[in-house]
Amino acid sequence: MSAPSPGPLAALLRRLRERAALSQEELAARAGLTGKAIGALERGERRRPHPHTLRALGDALGLDDAERADLAAAARPDAADPAPAPGLPVPAVPLVGRDAELPEVTALLRSGTTRLLTLTGPGGVGKTTLALAAARALAPGFPGGVAVVELAPVREARSVLPELARVLGGRQPAGPAADAVAARLGDRRCLVVLDNVEHVLDAAPEVAALLARCPGLSVLATSRAALRVRAEREYPLGPLPVPAHADAGTVAASPAARLFLDRAAAAGRPLSLDDATAADVAAICRRLDGLPLALELAAAHARYLPPSALLGRLDDALGRSRSRDLPERQRTMAAALDWSHDLLTAGEQALLRRLSVLAGGFDLDLARAVSGGEDAVVALAGLVEQSLVVAEGGPHARYRLLEPVRQYAAARLAASGEADAVADRAVAAVLALAEGARTGLPGAEQGAWLDRLEREHGTLGVALGRLTAAGRAADVAALMEATWLYWAVRGNAAEGLRWLDRVSPDGLAPDDGARLLLATAALRYAAGDVPGTREAAAAAARTAGAADLRSLARVLTGSAAVFTGDLYAAAAELDEALRLAEASGQAWARAHAVTARGQLLLRAGELGGGTAELARAEGLARELGSPFTLATVLNVQASLAWLAGDGEEALARWTEAAVLAAEVRTTWTLAYTLPGLAAVAAARGRPELAARLFAAGSATAEAAAVAVAFPPDVELAAQVLPEVRAALGAEAFGRAWDAGRLLRPEDVPALVRDLGPGTRPGARPGAQRVPRTRLT
Repeated sequence: MSAPSPGPLAALLRRLRERAALSQEELAARAGLTGKAIGALERGERRRPHPHTLRALGDALGLDDAERADLAAAARPDAADPAPAPGLPVPAVPLVGRDAELPEVTALLRSGTTRLLTLTGPGGVGKTTLALAAARALAPGFPGGVAVVELAPVREARSVLPELARVLGGRQPAGPAADAVAARLGDRRCLVVLDNVEHVLDAAPEVAALLARCPGLSVLATSRAALRVRAEREYPLGPLPVPAHADAGTVAASPAARLFLDRAAAAGRPLSLDDATAADVAAICRRLDGLPLALELAAAHARYLPPSALLGRLDDALGRSRSRDLPERQRTMAAALDWSHDLLTAGEQALLRRLSVLAGGFDLDLARAVSGGEDAVVALAGLVEQSLVVAEGGPHARYRLLEPVRQYAAARLAASGEADAVADRAVAAVLALAEGARTGLPGAEQGAWLDRLEREHGTLGVALGRLTAAGRAADVAALMEATWLYWAVRGNAAEGLRWLDRVSPDGLAPDDGARLLLATAALRYAAGDVPGTREAAAAAARTAGAADLRSLARVLTGSAAVFTGDLYAAAAELDEALRLAEASGQAWARAHAVTARGQLLLRAGELGGGTAELARAEGLARELGSPFTLATVLNVQASLAWLAGDGEEALARWTEAAVLAAEVRTTWTLAYTLPGLAAVAAARGRPELAARLFAAGSATAEAAAVAVAFPPDVELAAQVLPEVRAALGAEAFGRAWDAGRLLRPEDVPALVRDLGPGTRPGARPGAQRVPRTRLT
């Protein structure tokens, strides 16, 4: 969801920096400023910089006089805010030529009478660009936030609401997605942009039902076809108007020509309109029917060809439409893409069609993998140069195909006869990525690997789809067993389990079957299905031959037995897990086996023994370097300290766990941390903060498809939450709860820093409340 607007200067500076492909630190170095100063300007914390600062920024960014004037204007106190929602995606190109449509679209949604507005039109007409511009303009009027859901990588209509839930909360829900989304949105005034709906139109009834459940929700959709539900108002978006005459003044005022000239200038060839060039530009706009994407593609070549030569090549391309059964405008788009394709080198053509198998963006490694051994770097640079591949901003070099271009490239790939071979190369690259994750996820590089897998989430899904369709269950098992931690801690446990449910361990080699069962057990554990965890892990333990697989299986069976209270069985399982882990050198399994033994002793009431065992687990976790493992240990230590009556120690442990969760975004551990911190806040006379933290924990668990299942933690929340509700009263509790559900993981450490020492009399639980079970 979007944050409050940082102001026009922040948005403009960020756009200019990203256009120059500079990081904040690189821009600071060029301008003689600090990275902190650039960050403050882009966050809107500093809105009125000194004139010499603006001059330094202009020099560092290589701005012309007009752009320097725009920068200075954005810093004036009376500047209008052109970008009120900096958290929204920035369109690949600025909105040009939609001077009439933008105010109409924003007025319809701002009025409140239209709650589902669908921008319809052919591919490449600019629906997404207009929708994002409208969303940015509308953001101040939607205090509940604005969210953008890119549906192009989504392959099934039933996945639309889970993807919306994932965007709203950073992960997918375990239960019904409609319930999770409705709970997240409530009655707050929110705007959701559903981009590229045309291939998942069967989700329309679910969208309509969601609108009925959430009275403050408005939806702006983009699609080649209307959703055809009663709540919908369709807004057909046609091509940009082309010049009615060929004189320079008329052409300069034409929306289509303005877009062409803007993109030609961005390509490095600003055009001055005289009678000759105006006529050529007008002819280009007419030949391309004013379609924005076609104009952009043509303008990309203006760097090499003057308008007259460009027009000549365009005439040739437009005469070779390949799809006579498509609407005329789609034939024109296809012709424009054919023409752009013909201007590519053979290597660029090959890479373009091969990149179509990658969903949701890709990095250079994946581009190399699908290229088939050819020089992907040179070819990719050519595709970026000619606007067929978009280079995305950010710290990582990422690329994507615009969806109309990807579909065109996919058709080229199918016609080439190499589609299966290229898809297999993409799958092989994903399997290789998973093998790297197998060793990277459990250790100190965990955060980087979680981020990398999240960036490739779309391609992971494509690979799993191909593997399951081909019956390659052993490869599915290897991929999921290597990456289950990603699916669990980044909120995708439910999705991971859906993939696992599509294959069976029957007929697999013993270790392959064990891998499938282990991934299933681990994700069930995250989702709170303790009996299901024990069942799948026990089956894996019986099946596996490799010691590393058996050790992890025993950790899971033992942990599940601890949770269900079968403490004697748990002790035997965990002793065997520890023996196998130490014999096979499995540091991860060893640390978690010792942690589970600490939980066992806690449940048995042996708090002294539990404290010692968890101290050992903490040392193993810190040596391993896994933030998830350490946060898990810290959570259990905090619970034990709380039960022992040591509120200070509990607070310190839960606070460190919260910091780790914020740094690495491990939502599974955070779901345990937040209720504990809420109990501390309640004990220290902060019921409003306690309610917010309880709400944040509930929202985290719900959105991440995880559950708090450790009985002492469940009991603590069950005891304290009613007390907080009673202390605040229904109205104040409701306000605090709504505010808490909007908390982000990175907000939590700052919130709990001011929880000073000391608890209210009678609020500190004592060790005598823990039932004691003697273990032999």
